[in-house]
Amino acid sequence: ARTQSVTETARLMRVSQPAVSQTLKELEAQLGFALFVRSNGRTRLTIEANNVLPDVERLFAQMATLRGKAEELKDMRAGALSIASVPSFTARILPTALGAFRAERSQVRLRLEVYTASDVVRQIRQEYCDIGFAFMPLDEAGVAVQPLLRMSMVCLVPVGHPLASKSIITAGDLENETIIVHGAQTTPGFVLRESLRTEVESFQILTTNQSVASLHMVQCGMGIAFAHPLVLPFDPLGQVVAVPYERDVPLTFAMLYSRNRPVSRLVLQFEAILRKSITAFCHELKGKGLTCEVLV
Repeated sequence: ARTQSVTETARLMRVSQPAVSQTLKELEAQLGFALFVRSNGRTRLTIEANNVLPDVERLFAQMATLRGKAEELKDMRAGALSIASVPSFTARILPTALGAFRAERSQVRLRLEVYTASDVVRQIRQEYCDIGFAFMPLDEAGVAVQPLLRMSMVCLVPVGHPLASKSIITAGDLENETIIVHGAQTTPGFVLRESLRTEVESFQILTTNQSVASLHMVQCGMGIAFAHPLVLPFDPLGQVVAVPYERDVPLTFAMLYSRNRPVSRLVLQFEAILRKSITAFCHELKGKGLTCEVLV
């Protein structure tokens, strides 16, 4: 259509002239009408061919777009990644990893939604999100678990409080204090009660279902909280001091994904970047004398 010449078309496409003529014959046979008429050495489009030419050009454009998208997906430059997370993971580690991932894969569509731990599990089980983040243990048959890091719960103490200068806090130190803990229905709350059953029963207790809320309560001087170190980045002004407790209360944080579908290359790429963010955070905690271990 552009050259109006079989010979010139063959030259531009770097094929033989008979090959072009044969392809045209086969296409005309498939369509059921002539595409070209030949006169005075020129090849001109028929009326029917002119009518279908815009559709053909559209198909070529769509094929070019499809090829480009396939290349992007192959190189993980495009695609989509949806994440469900508990609130405490969104303070430092996850945003840092997402920023680094976005810098390398700017065409990837990202979606981050924040839920309670039980809702994170539900999002993964029902495959509304690709990956999720929550504390272990989890008991859900359709959800696979990849442990990421292990840390110990700490005592969050207001700056200026007499216990803020201690290197370790004991049960005796907390006898006359108001203690803020996770409710038993949460994973950190369950683990805390399993580890410190006797102590917890003797404390003056305030409960909450969110670790970030316990941090804010400490900032307001309402008491001393048992919480995990993931919440510390929510205290940028340094109003709270994290002090280890005399007995170890270990918590394991994990990435969740559905057992019913394969893990995508995009998720694997993100996990590699996330590992660096986790390592940096654990190094920071160890510098403060807190326990943290990378598990990936």
